[in-house]
Amino acid sequence: MSEVHFIDTDAVKGTMLSLLKKSGYQAVDMHYHSKYSVDGLSSVHAVLEKSKKDAVGTAFTDHNHVAGALQALSLAKNKVFVIPGIELTCHNGVHVLLHFSNGKECLEFYNKEMKQRVSKNPWFIDINADEVIDIASQYNGLITFPHPYGPGFCGIQKQGASKKSIQQADAVEVLNSCCVRDMNTKAIAWAKKINKGFTGGSDGHCLAEHGTSLTICQAETPEQFLEEIRQKKSIVIGKQERLFEDGVNALHKFLREETNAPRKQVEQMWEDRFSLEWDYFKKKLENKLFFHHYHAHHQEPKKKFLQKHEYTRHLT
Repeated sequence: MSEVHFIDTDAVKGTMLSLLKKSGYQAVDMHYHSKYSVDGLSSVHAVLEKSKKDAVGTAFTDHNHVAGALQALSLAKNKVFVIPGIELTCHNGVHVLLHFSNGKECLEFYNKEMKQRVSKNPWFIDINADEVIDIASQYNGLITFPHPYGPGFCGIQKQGASKKSIQQADAVEVLNSCCVRDMNTKAIAWAKKINKGFTGGSDGHCLAEHGTSLTICQAETPEQFLEEIRQKKSIVIGKQERLFEDGVNALHKFLREETNAPRKQVEQMWEDRFSLEWDYFKKKLENKLFFHHYHAHHQEPKKKFLQKHEYTRHLT
């Protein structure tokens, strides 16, 4: 049976996971976004380098795109365990996570079923989650409900999964590092109730988040790995978002800086920090469409906000 353990993956990355790999096991971050996602920051090359260092495999699951996954397969050259995938965003905001055993199947699915839809609307494809799952079930991929109780519209339990979709799906993402404990514990309980496999992923959008949640299976190939999840033989480990702890650590850091540095240096530090952060923020978010994308996925905005843009108007 599938298992979940809330532990810090930093304690096992590198040597321990390398030893585990020699015993026939793979540890994979099953939900990661590269720069090919509208809100991703990491280059594929950088992710692969970190994966190799940590002895962690990566499933590239960019929003509505497969270019990152295909590039990763090309660059990895069997030195890093890569699973190609995609996270689709339906017209009502719900996300569906798909993984494939190879790049050919991934590209075939995308070109035949999604490419034209994405070209019409890069943020929200013009079908709902039930329709996506129905189409995906015709392919040899793993269908997963990501962060089912996640924030905003993105969790399928906010809309309600149909009986047919539940039957067709293979797994539930029971540990998402961007979710708080209550969201993850609800996901675990639901996965058990509907008798589905377990996956865990960081849902990371920057390198610091990569590998914070991992799925471990005994497998030598992506195809075997996905089948182990279907058979409910996966082990999920990782940590979830800890807002209070992160806030306390940041406060301690700033207090040390305030104590140890002269006043003028502290003032200059904050001025430089703000300037650098603001410049970076502007460069990354120059396209104002990002804000509609972000709010629609991660918050529950008012109708007035959604009606301002053609890509979010249909959510009202």
